[in-house]
Formats: sequence, C-alpha cells, structure tokens
Amino acid sequence: MKNHKIDLTQIAAHGRAETKLLKDKTLDFWTTNSFLSHHFTYLGNDKIKHFISLPGEYRLPFRVDMKIKIDSPAFILLLGGGHISFSTPRQDNRKIDDIAFPSNKPNLDKYSFINSLPYGEYTGISVSCNYDEMQILINGEERFYTARMPYMNKKNKNELEAMNADGFEIKLAVFKHAVLNIKSITIMEFDENTPIKRGNFKEAALQQNNENKKPAFDDLMKKLPQNFRNEVIKMDEYLKSMRTLKFKKIIDKNGGRISYVASNYGISYVVDLSGLESSQNFGWYIITGGKPETWHQKADHMEELLAEIAKSNKELAQRIFSSISDCAGCGSGCKCIIPYKYNGQKRLACHGRVTLRMNSGDFNDVKEFFRQLNNFFENKK
Repeated sequence: MKNHKIDLTQIAAHGRAETKLLKDKTLDFWTTNSFLSHHFTYLGNDKIKHFISLPGEYRLPFRVDMKIKIDSPAFILLLGGGHISFSTPRQDNRKIDDIAFPSNKPNLDKYSFINSLPYGEYTGISVSCNYDEMQILINGEERFYTARMPYMNKKNKNELEAMNADGFEIKLAVFKHAVLNIKSITIMEFDENTPIKRGNFKEAALQQNNENKKPAFDDLMKKLPQNFRNEVIKMDEYLKSMRTLKFKKIIDKNGGRISYVASNYGISYVVDLSGLESSQNFGWYIITGGKPETWHQKADHMEELLAEIAKSNKELAQRIFSSISDCAGCGSGCKCIIPYKYNGQKRLACHGRVTLRMNSGDFNDVKEFFRQLNNFFENKK
C-alpha cells in the first residue's frame, strides 16, 4: 500500500485557475472563467482548461480522501478521463463519468447521486475505486455505490491494465464565483481492493416523482432555503414593477426554473431552482427556432448599457462583465457565442448570459442592472 499525503504547495494551477496558500496552511482555489458540467458533452475531460492538478499519477485500486470547504456551487473532481460532480444543480445529468472510458454524454439516472455539500464548513469526501466496485462517501455517509462502471467490464480488462500501468491524473475544477478551500488531500493506493463498507445508497430512491400539475410560484418558494426565498420573492415583485420592460413570468412545468421574459426587448431573467444549488442569470436571449443558421438575437444592448452604468457605478459594470458566462469552446460551428467588450476587456459569452450567485449582493446587482435598463429604454421613447 502507498499513502500519498499531498503537499498543497505542490498543487499546480492551469489556465485561469488561481490558488492562494493561507496562514493556516490550507489552500484556496478559484477561477475567473466559467466552467459548467454540461461542457463535458462538448469537450471531454481532456480539454477542460481551468483546473488544478495533483502531482504524479495514481493506480487502481485507490481511495481519494479530501477535507474541503466550498462557499457556493460547484466542485468537480476529475479522475483520469472521467469526473465526479459535487454540489451541482439537480438538473445536472452528468454527475459521474468513467475514469477510463468516459462517454462525455448525459447519463440521466444511471450514475445519479445526491451530491449536495454543506456550504461554509469543512466536509470529508472519500472516493474508493476498485476494479469491481466504486463508492462515494460524504462525511461518512454513502452517497453512491456501483459495481457496473465501464472500466469494470471484463471486455475492457486489457486496455484498462495498460492505462493503469501509466496511472491516472487527479485534478479539481470549480464553477466561476466558487472558492474551494482545501485542508487536506490523501491518496491511498492498495495492493488489493480498497476496503469498502456498504451503506444505505439505493438507486431507486433517486427517481423523480413527477407531478401532473404545473407547480405554482408560492409552492416553489416553500422548497427554497429561507434566505433564497426572500430574495426571489423580492425580485419577483421588483421585476413586475418594471412598466417599460413588462416582464412575463413563466414557470417550468417541472418546477425547475422560473423565467421572466421581456420579449419586446429581447432580454430575460432566470432563476434555476435546485435548493442550495440554485442560481440566477440574465441575458439577451437567442431565438433558436428553425435551423441553426437562422438563430438570432432580437436585441443586444449589453455593451451600450455597461458603458452607461459605468458613468455612475464602475464597480457594478465590472462585476456584471466579469460574471458573463464564458464560452466553453464547444466548436467553431456554435451559433450561441456572443462577443462582448468593456473597458479594454473582451469575453465570449455563452448564449449572451450573465450568471450570478444567490446572495443578497448579487440580487442587488441584478436589480440595479434592470433599473438602469428600464431607464435606458424609457429615455429612448
């Protein structure tokens, strides 16, 4: 058995990932560029640009033990060619992909698990990978178990052995705005199987119970954490008061999203509902009906409005620009890349969206943006 206690000073940052060793010897990690779990579909693990990596390579069977703390969604553990997502929204259908033979495709409930983490407190995560079984523990609770990952299939044995002889890299990635604090990471390579003590994980318990009727706004609010609920209710009232923009509220039939659309001006505001993993975004939406070559925006005043906001509040304009959902590089044929410029900076926006956290400061930024936008269009009348 080999026990690798990772020296946090030896962790390497790549792309626009940034790290800072704190006085208490823990390591903060964040990135200034967007990363979302659905990017695996287009890129695969090997093309993720902004991440940190552990020194060396590791061989099956092994166990990864981490003590980490995160302040907002989300954190991705990149194992070999695959990944495990933590603290991602419930809509994430790519929570796990195979270490050796990743599909880079949505896997729906096949490898689903409750991946929520508490925010602002240290959490223990253990991932055990044997040749014939895999287990994920969060604070000692079994959150996932399977004996049917692709790498376990006997037909892949020879190819897996060749990969394992070289070893697998281990990397970490986070969503933009999230700060991951790492207290410790230990990798244990075993001569034989990693000891696994079974818990109470049951795949059947994760199946969704879809109701036939469309949920009401008040019912959805009851399912949100109290601090999120208060902010969303205030935002709902605020957007309804925008007489020029005239937002129309649309509730997703499955209760996973509330959208506010100002169709006369081509802009929308969205709250994706997923408990603690909820998020908000706004942007100049793309009309995607018909063939891709016909996709277009009805309007886009982002650069003009940022310049207007900067006249009275440069900090807000910069926060909005920095929160643009960055293009992941899906491909040269993508019709949803919107280029933006502000104050000598450039960003390629995915669907023209700005994504923010669910804290009071970010909600206030959204309100101020729409107040300025409402006045912007009023002055154009």
